[in-house]
Amino acid sequence: MSVVNGARPGPVLALIAGTHGYEYTSIVALPRVLARLEPSRMSGAVILVHMACPPTFFGRRIYYGPDGKNLNRMYPGKQDGTVSERIAHALATQVIDQATHLVDMHGGDGNESLRPYAYWMVSGNDELDRKSKELVLAFGLDHIVIDKGRPVEAAKSLYTDATAILRGKPACTVEVGGMGRADAAEVAAQEAGAMSVIAHLGIQEAPSLKVQSPVFYDRTEVLRSSAAGVWYPAVEKMQSVGKGTLLGRVADPFGKTLLELRSPFAGEVLYVVGTPPVGENEPLAFVGHPQE
Repeated sequence: MSVVNGARPGPVLALIAGTHGYEYTSIVALPRVLARLEPSRMSGAVILVHMACPPTFFGRRIYYGPDGKNLNRMYPGKQDGTVSERIAHALATQVIDQATHLVDMHGGDGNESLRPYAYWMVSGNDELDRKSKELVLAFGLDHIVIDKGRPVEAAKSLYTDATAILRGKPACTVEVGGMGRADAAEVAAQEAGAMSVIAHLGIQEAPSLKVQSPVFYDRTEVLRSSAAGVWYPAVEKMQSVGKGTLLGRVADPFGKTLLELRSPFAGEVLYVVGTPPVGENEPLAFVGHPQE
């Protein structure tokens, strides 16, 4: 973790990378953000968590840490819990509690082919929701999921962004990259988005990427597999689909179809699993309906 304090008081922005360690773009981007910060020009501070979950990064683990738990479902964590619970507790107390604003920087996991998009969590607190919306627009991703399904109890916040918002701090989650890659353009998008938020908060001057005409998704669904097997996708990220469109099928190792996955409504593919292995109840695709 790096902390860069400005010469003048101001907001404290937390940038958290690598909550899922196989999502590489943010992990590669944050050292570049760090190099661009100049304390003498700054008002406030930036906290950079370069790698939130080292066991998943160094272990090349998709979704889960060595304790079998997903860090982004463990908040507010436990000081004496498993490794994922302890990391969540440390991030909640040492990072989120010290910040005024937060961006949780994700991408598609090592098996996910993902289009860039962001989550705007709507909490019901109008002023807080407005500030969170401004934050997500400032990052510069023009496809935004309106998320009204996050937890409402601080003691069971589960997610990084929800933990911040339920403690009264504007926050958002961004998704850029996937499939275990760190393509230059996607890393640059993470870097530029972080710097745009830094400028938006008045911490340091930087080019603004603020979105003027966003596409909001008012309905989304993660579609999961009811069986373990071999996944054969039939669609690609960013593809428009109709209700009932075949998204892919899961077969046993001998090729016998176990299930066909179809879109529950018309919309767009935000991500689709792009590798063959799939376990029972694991995600296969994420579909969003653009707001009229």
